[in-house]
Amino acid sequence: MTGPGEADQEPGRLTLRRSFWPLAYCVWAGLAIAFSLALAGLKPESVTRLQVLGFLLAQLLFRRPLLRGFSPLPPKARFIALATLLAAVVEAFHMISTPVFLSLRIDRTTPLAQACTRYGLDLLFTLPAYLVIFTVLWSYVRRYQYSFWLYVVLMGLAQALGDGGLFFFAASPALLAFLPYPMSNYHAVNVLPFLAVRDELPAARSASPWRYTALPAIIATYLVCGAGIRLVGRLCGLE
Repeated sequence: MTGPGEADQEPGRLTLRRSFWPLAYCVWAGLAIAFSLALAGLKPESVTRLQVLGFLLAQLLFRRPLLRGFSPLPPKARFIALATLLAAVVEAFHMISTPVFLSLRIDRTTPLAQACTRYGLDLLFTLPAYLVIFTVLWSYVRRYQYSFWLYVVLMGLAQALGDGGLFFFAASPALLAFLPYPMSNYHAVNVLPFLAVRDELPAARSASPWRYTALPAIIATYLVCGAGIRLVGRLCGLE
């Protein structure tokens, strides 16, 4: 039995618990990114990260006009098309640091025409993979309930681990303290698409623990797509 006033305190406690974890993640992410950038200095990877963070901030600031542009599309097409477009922009930021193949890297001496060709080749390999990845991600969003912050953390983690992070952190587990640093890359491609469709998702979505299988499913999708990209790239002499 609860004493006088205790029942009234429960909603407040629940709200406090719900607000604590998003705040904790934001603080962790801010510290991890700040320390990473400070330690690395202004290297190409740091410039890429700053561009990605700026791109994410711009998306959130201008989300209403951006989402209006995709509103005529049905939810599935809207989610996948928007996510793939954002991923293509983020790929452009990575051309100076970690393109799909290091042979495609762009620097200050790269002529404009060659830079455009290299970026086009990068997209030729990565966009089909992104279409597959975001189709898998959509299948979970459509079927299961995710709060905004659960989606942000779970899907960001899945994409970060799938895109090479699994092996990187397995070799250097102490660097898990900086996990939000790579996760921020995927927030810039999957947060806005979720905001674009969340109000039109089926009401009868399940909240069962099976929703967490998105983590291994997305990691596995990345591994399969990555293996295919590497194989074709090797055959084409790009790796």
